Amino acid sequence: MANETFDVVIVGGGMGGLNLAALLTKEGKRVLVLEKSGRDRLGGRAASGKIGNAAIDNGIKGLILAGTQDEIYRRIGKTMPENVCRWTNSGQVHMNGEWRKLDDIVRGSLAEFFKVYVDTAKVWSYEEIEKLDDVSVARFVTERTDDQGVIDFFRYLGWLFGGTLSIPHDYSAGMLFYSVKKQIETLGTFPSQSYWVKGGSGAIAGPLIEAIEERGGEIRTNTSVSHVVIENGRVRGVEIEEGERRVPTERFDTRMIEAPVVVSAVAIWDIFNILSEDDLSPWYADRLRHLHRKTLNDATLTYGHDDPELWDHSGPRWVQEGPVTGRPWCASSLEFSDDSNQYETTFWIQTGWWEKPSLFQMREASHKIALNKLFDDWEKDIQQLFPGVVEKAHWRHRSFGPATLIETPGNVGRNPIDIRAEGVEGLYLIGERTSAAKIMGVYGSAQVALEACRLIMDRS
Repeated sequence: MANETFDVVIVGGGMGGLNLAALLTKEGKRVLVLEKSGRDRLGGRAASGKIGNAAIDNGIKGLILAGTQDEIYRRIGKTMPENVCRWTNSGQVHMNGEWRKLDDIVRGSLAEFFKVYVDTAKVWSYEEIEKLDDVSVARFVTERTDDQGVIDFFRYLGWLFGGTLSIPHDYSAGMLFYSVKKQIETLGTFPSQSYWVKGGSGAIAGPLIEAIEERGGEIRTNTSVSHVVIENGRVRGVEIEEGERRVPTERFDTRMIEAPVVVSAVAIWDIFNILSEDDLSPWYADRLRHLHRKTLNDATLTYGHDDPELWDHSGPRWVQEGPVTGRPWCASSLEFSDDSNQYETTFWIQTGWWEKPSLFQMREASHKIALNKLFDDWEKDIQQLFPGVVEKAHWRHRSFGPATLIETPGNVGRNPIDIRAEGVEGLYLIGERTSAAKIMGVYGSAQVALEACRLIMDRS
């Protein structure tokens, strides 16, 4: 059988791959998206499931309203799903054994708060902010103020943004202020709310899939890519596996699909599943190896409720130090159900690649034990600080998986890889995280897809 030929082959049907495919098909490119999982997993880590009428996300999905995903929808002629978030980010913080309102913390230090936070985000240019990429939030703040209220605010903000682990002020100051400034430009005001997608975050993928297929693009699910074919420093296409495994040791035949452009939209921690380091310069392969395990991981606990008095829906909650876990964690309520009387309370803890449980060693018994202990101790935290939430829940959902590459100093800005792979003509890498991704999560994937589309179209 003759080889198939496309203008662009995109490996991975997550948000990055779908965003880019929708943009390129709009530009008239013949695009093929290859996804190893089923169609219900399109959207990748943004895919959603169901428990009864409730949408369950793959981890916590409070999206940052930075305009990039909206821009892609505008270009492809689609409408963004409804935002069902009802609260603002002006929540409460549990520190030193008591709850404090974030607004009270800010009001008590208003002048210093404006000097350190507001003026930086509004007045500084992006070029000035980028100079803070390798400066921690803790260093940035403490060099400018000794006001404890402002320091506490930044500890909260750093944790909420998600790159912070058990030391909530180690987030990159450059990443934080870039994101805030981008949201100010998009919203016309300081960000006070996230974006919770009606139907779960997976609902974002639906219109993208429609746009791809309406314009002649093709999405093949349950299709595994053996490897990207590179010859003499130039992409030729991909080899896909064909067949149905009848015994565990069976090896499949492969078939070539040709394309002058191949885009890896798989997460960087899976990059060597489809790229051979023998096809890359040794220094570049080593750089990818260094980055590809530096993950920030999300553990989430979600409970389903129908008692309106059980939870205060006015905003998120941040616990500086859990009474049993000793860890910081966040909580929020989500209206993800078709039934207006039902809602979810979601709690999340972030862990790093170096600690147990390690995302990449979950086959080992010690890491399974560590994860179960984390969940059990955490539930005891919740029972102490939020009485009734655990006991009165109709259902409970646990998850543990990768969020992104950790966004701490030394791992952001110009340090991550470029979209264009070094030394390989026609190969593009858009899995998290590239130097073009200045925003977290889905909106960061959209930001990268916009830039990748520009680079690929410039080849034409």
